[in-house]
Amino acid sequence: MDKKVSVVVTCYNHEKYIEECLRSIFGQTHQEIELLIFNDGSTDASGEVISEVLQDSPFTETHYFSEKNRGLAYVRNDALSKMTGDFLLFVDSDNFLNDDHIEKLLTELSVTNSDIAYCQLWDFNAQRDVLRPDLEYSFEKEIVGNLIDASSLVRTSKIVDAKFDESLNNQTLEDYDFWLNLIINNEAKPVYVSTTKLNYRVLNESLSKRGNWENYYKSYFYIINKYIQKIPAELIEALQKNLLLWVDNYQNLVIDSEQKLADKEQELINHNTQEEIMRKIIADKDTHIANQEKMISDITNSLAYRILNKLLHPLGKKHEQ
Repeated sequence: MDKKVSVVVTCYNHEKYIEECLRSIFGQTHQEIELLIFNDGSTDASGEVISEVLQDSPFTETHYFSEKNRGLAYVRNDALSKMTGDFLLFVDSDNFLNDDHIEKLLTELSVTNSDIAYCQLWDFNAQRDVLRPDLEYSFEKEIVGNLIDASSLVRTSKIVDAKFDESLNNQTLEDYDFWLNLIINNEAKPVYVSTTKLNYRVLNESLSKRGNWENYYKSYFYIINKYIQKIPAELIEALQKNLLLWVDNYQNLVIDSEQKLADKEQELINHNTQEEIMRKIIADKDTHIANQEKMISDITNSLAYRILNKLLHPLGKKHEQ
């Protein structure tokens, strides 16, 4: 298979991991690769490591770009304007590929005549999968929540003039918006590849990003609002499920937060005077209530939430369980 794959590596302060990432690309069984590396204003030694490692690159088309920090959406859009391959694969610099990773993704695209090949993420330190187990593609599941990681192989003929939404820069779900755009507007066909996994490094910042439900749903409603008119009526129920899922997740967060407050109360009882205890408990509870009210207000006042509610309940009737 002689199709050229543009592999785009984005790096920000990953001096410890970037060499492993690059060498995993050097060792791919599919060698028709155009390699583009973007150093997004790293303040550590990433630049020096990249320059040294690239001396061993086996690819004739190897390009290194180092600029001030812009953020992931801007860097990926820059990559879209520079890449020339028949297929495109983004790889974050803290992750790495199995030797036959690209070959397996390409093979599945060819066999199934698909346009986007995605796979499971493998936490190689904890030796477990990161994503949900039921990753087989359906549009309904994709609407409820993203199945497709940013590091998926896509046929560039399906990208056309699509870009990453820069209003989502340094937020979350910028890759979800990109995939939905290709699927809905460019009729790209995704396929799940079970024969390979992306080696995914779970860092503190990735845990924080994945666990921030407020930012997640703010981005989610914004994205759904962009495509709501093109989502088939029968899939509106999927959106309703996601709203209910958010409620469940939020309730779990409230329970967890209340438990933490209770633990703090007990700690104060053990270490402070009664007067200090009461003052601290009242202040913590006031802050907790204010945070809950703000989160709910932000979501329910968003344009996307109001549009979804109108579509879900056109006659003003509430959902009945």
